[in-house]
Amino acid sequence: MFTRLATATVVAMLCLAGTGVLQHAKAVSQADADKAAATVSGAFQDSYNANNPAGISALFAQGGIYLTPGGTMLTDPKDMEKAIAGRIQAGWTKETIRVIAAHPEGDDVWAIVEYAIAGTGANAGKQIGGYAGQLLTRQGSDWRLKLFAGNLKPVQDVTGMAAATAK
Repeated sequence: MFTRLATATVVAMLCLAGTGVLQHAKAVSQADADKAAATVSGAFQDSYNANNPAGISALFAQGGIYLTPGGTMLTDPKDMEKAIAGRIQAGWTKETIRVIAAHPEGDDVWAIVEYAIAGTGANAGKQIGGYAGQLLTRQGSDWRLKLFAGNLKPVQDVTGMAAATAK
């Protein structure tokens, strides 16, 4: 008897969920996606340029993942701070970020950004950069990074992919 009741309850809940009666938060609009990507990217850039690694790690949601352009995966905010501080101390001190695209995905936003970091000191006159994919989620009223996956444009493409996709 209990099994039938439990099964009927689960089936009813699935039916209701399928018809949209059990609704999630309102989906993100394109305008909100654009604003979220610009806001988070701007805060990342401002914190970086102010030599504030803690400000950058605070942009990550709880459990957020930072796949660094250097090829490491960071999940601990303190490790994120140390890594960013290390890059700044190495002379990569001025970052610019440009949002290329932002798209709503249900309650979240995914974005593609291009970044460039100018060097100072021993790296004066040099520049590094690349692209990054961001997955943004709301935490309260603020947008946070669930995932930041960056790459580093190589000085020379050893994979052959750049030549194969050149126009």
